[in-house]
Amino acid sequence: MNDDANYCSLRKIDEVDSEKYEDLSKIMGVVGNKSRIAILEIIAKYDSVCSCELQPAMNLPQPTVTAHLLKMYEVGLLKRREEWKFSYYSIDPRYESLVKQILKTSSTD
Repeated sequence: MNDDANYCSLRKIDEVDSEKYEDLSKIMGVVGNKSRIAILEIIAKYDSVCSCELQPAMNLPQPTVTAHLLKMYEVGLLKRREEWKFSYYSIDPRYESLVKQILKTSSTD
């Protein structure tokens, strides 16, 4: 006796190349940190922020803030602009909607 309810309906599901998610995977890994999410919130609010402005806002040592910024910059989430001895960070336009969605999801307001 063949009871169809006991069997999965086998559909032809298209093969997926997981390599195309490599960049997004790196970004999501970097964003999985509360301090980095807070930094993203500040940058999203002010568009471009100098790393020296984040230290008092985050109440973290400057080397820690710089390390967080560097991780997000290295995966392409942030853009960096150098002016004299200052580094200004902004969200890469390719990821603005992703950042907005992350911040919207994490918002408790």
